[in-house]
Amino acid sequence: GRYPKAPRSHRERLEERTMRRFGALPKETLRGFRHPSALNLAARSISSANLEVVRETLPAVAAVGPDFTGHFYQRMFAAHPELLNTFNVSNQREGRQQKALFSAIACTATSVLEHGTFPNQLLAGVHHKHCALNVLPEQYEVVGTHLLGTIVDLLDPPSHVLEAWGELYQALATECIDRSEELYLANEQKEGGWRGEREFVLKRKQAKSDTVTEFTFAPADGQPICSYIPGQYTTVWVEGEGWTNRQPRHYTLVGVPNGEDYTIGVKKEPQGLVSGFLHDQLSVGDRLPLSPPFGDFHVKHADKIWVLDSQHPVVFLSAGMGITPTLSMLGHVKNEQRTVLWLHAAENGRLHPYRDYLVGLAQAKSEGFTRRVWYNHPEPEDEIGEDNTSVYHFKGTMDVKQVETELPLHDEHAMYFMCGPPAFMDSMSKQLSSLGVPRQNLAFESFDPWEEGGDLVKQYD
Repeated sequence: GRYPKAPRSHRERLEERTMRRFGALPKETLRGFRHPSALNLAARSISSANLEVVRETLPAVAAVGPDFTGHFYQRMFAAHPELLNTFNVSNQREGRQQKALFSAIACTATSVLEHGTFPNQLLAGVHHKHCALNVLPEQYEVVGTHLLGTIVDLLDPPSHVLEAWGELYQALATECIDRSEELYLANEQKEGGWRGEREFVLKRKQAKSDTVTEFTFAPADGQPICSYIPGQYTTVWVEGEGWTNRQPRHYTLVGVPNGEDYTIGVKKEPQGLVSGFLHDQLSVGDRLPLSPPFGDFHVKHADKIWVLDSQHPVVFLSAGMGITPTLSMLGHVKNEQRTVLWLHAAENGRLHPYRDYLVGLAQAKSEGFTRRVWYNHPEPEDEIGEDNTSVYHFKGTMDVKQVETELPLHDEHAMYFMCGPPAFMDSMSKQLSSLGVPRQNLAFESFDPWEEGGDLVKQYD
């Protein structure tokens, strides 16, 4: 008789599924694209010949710019309009997602060409975002189809060029699928964990400033929920009356994990579809699906920050709603012996969320916690001062040279966590680097889709 086949490994199943996806591509799109013998997905290797083709044709792709990704999204959504329920339509409408994807493609290709590896720091954030959105393996098939289709539509390359870019995408897709599955399983196996969406009930709603409201959600089934690491976020899924598409939004979890509920802070944005719904229409007792916590803001240098260097100082720098992940991380370290320097930039006192909490913390913690605040356009009632409990300390945008004497520049193990708009983080990165802070000591998170960010792009090389 025949011997039974050995069970296939998870990797083998992924490889077979990834190769099978490209069979769905139209023949005129593939134009000779085959599975070359040099391709080794298990080792994530890409043949040197195909790498050279990517190197030669990358300038042509770059010359098309965000028009490339704009065409890709139009093509994909026309064929799969259901995916609009997964993508942030506001980012699509304003072009931010197109720029983000183009930068990620360029960065990935450049990293592979220059270093022989994928840009792991960039991809770490992508993996977490994909899991938060419950992206499934078959959706990489759709992306591959329309990514290569866009190359054909705009550049009409010969078959060997399409083969090279197809091989690069195959390896990248396998990397993403494999890592995402690891993250899904890790969350699913936690106490109180789950995969996909879970129904929650709004338990509490409390204003924190003129534009920021805090929402606390408890699980509808009354069962425990998994813990999270400071800096991670949950994803809220909203479908308002009359909306064409359901919309997801990522919001940082604030406060200390308690196994009973999740709390987020949401700024009401002008013309904000989801933030407007949450502020104006969502009431206590209403139900919404949430994804489990994800996010890698904590991962960068986490071994130093949370375990090995518990005695070394940490600096938090934030602007606007970038305060929420740093606030969560502050809640984790505030009772430790380490020195904390808290730097925040806001427009004025009315638009400064959690100010009272932080002033109260400064009053209660007389040593080891220094708080400094910048108001770009303070109002008459905003009193400037020099004390730790003053409303604010500096007028204008954040300039770290104004607090140079308070920065732990003498400590090579001090860590700096930044969160805010890309322009803010780019500025902080340059300012801190000019003062001699090692780049490996900087960690950052953006609330906007990843896009070109000056020196910050180099963090992902």
